[in-house]
Amino acid sequence: MADITRADVISYLEKATMLEISELVKEVEEKFGVTAAAPMAMQSG
Repeated sequence: MADITRADVISYLEKATMLEISELVKEVEEKFGVTAAAPMAMQSG
């Protein structure tokens, strides 16, 4: 398997459409059981 660098990933993202990036994010979320949602701020009270 070829090694992929961070620079390779950035280069791909620079050329990809928003739809392609959105699909990639969904695949990563499913593959690793994570979410790319921003954390919610805790409300003090």
